[in-house]
Amino acid sequence: MTTSGKPFVPASQRGISLIVTLMIVILLSLLALYGAGVLTLDTRSAANDFRAREALAAAESGMEQGLGLLNANRARLSPSGLHNSDDLTTTPILTWTTCTSSAAPCLPIRSGDRTNWKYLAINTYSSGSLTSQPSQGSFELFLLTPVSGASSRLVYNVVAIGKSADTTSTSVIKQGAFFYPLLLGNVGTPLAAASNVDLTGNYSIITNSNGGGSGVPVSAWSDGAFSPGGSFASCHVGDFTGGACPSSEALTSSGTVGPDMIGNDANFPADLFLFLFGVPETEYQKIKDQAKVVTSCAGLGATSSGLIWVTGDCNPPGQVGTADNPVLLVVEGDTTFNAGTEFYGLLYLFDPAFAAGTPPRLIANGNAHLYGALFAHDGVDLQLTGGFVLEFDSEVLENLKNSPSGRNLARIPGAWSDVQ
Repeated sequence: MTTSGKPFVPASQRGISLIVTLMIVILLSLLALYGAGVLTLDTRSAANDFRAREALAAAESGMEQGLGLLNANRARLSPSGLHNSDDLTTTPILTWTTCTSSAAPCLPIRSGDRTNWKYLAINTYSSGSLTSQPSQGSFELFLLTPVSGASSRLVYNVVAIGKSADTTSTSVIKQGAFFYPLLLGNVGTPLAAASNVDLTGNYSIITNSNGGGSGVPVSAWSDGAFSPGGSFASCHVGDFTGGACPSSEALTSSGTVGPDMIGNDANFPADLFLFLFGVPETEYQKIKDQAKVVTSCAGLGATSSGLIWVTGDCNPPGQVGTADNPVLLVVEGDTTFNAGTEFYGLLYLFDPAFAAGTPPRLIANGNAHLYGALFAHDGVDLQLTGGFVLEFDSEVLENLKNSPSGRNLARIPGAWSDVQ
């Protein structure tokens, strides 16, 4: 039924369209609010993830710089701290601090073991920056070492605490590292040289009394022959008196080759560089890259230590190295020891061109003294006068192998961890 041409709507159904419309509007509004909430949550989640990644990237930047800093300053680390020069007697720029449970850099160390570790806070160095902060975010850097290992300085943890640019996100990562010896071969003789060795001159070799086993002395080792002449003699350290090996106690002397001279040895390594460093002679650059490279020995002194590579001739001005901090010296040219020169460590005469012909020369005058060992890659021309002494010193060689300044740095496999 209609009224005035309009459909008849019962009173109970009047206004239903408005209600339905309002309900639809409300549902759409709720959906819009929900969508906005989800979008906000996603935005916040993405922002949090970005800040976390930013903090982690900053920490990783600090970690890589820490490993580089540790490697570059291996000769400057001591039980007292990190020094600002090669002179380990000076006041260090940073000192070790014992870990505590509340010390942030020590979080990666088990709580019961923290007091057995010490750390250096690299970012507290106020006289200059040892690190470079990333363009986004920042980091704090710490070097840790066991208290018992502080004297040998061989094992470290590098801990980097990275923060996002707004400092709301933090990432703590740790990488273990250790120093391994650059010298891998057993240095059991004061002299080792490829090809024939003319032992003519006025000098003495103090033998390694146990070089060939208990009570078996070794003074020289070669794949060629030895020709002792002049005033040369070798002897035990206990028989060395008056600055020379007396002929009455000599193992080898002019015209007489004793049992301490191991010549024409079929077991002499074909590649002496490989024997010493574990790297073939043709890949010597790998070892050279680890060295302090200089053109001469003019700047060497008692505070010198570690691996030093000389691309020219070497004429040390006086004492080089010490018994506690010896030198691993590789010389491409000739070496001259003048009166009073004292050298502590291993001198390695090496021709990177591998050219046949004139071998490198060691020229010594006026009571110069080498404590440790002398190795020559392709033979050696010994022009030794004035009472030169080549003394095998096991303590010097042991210190050379055990000091980080004579070692290479490597990461400990599986020792990386994301602490936070």
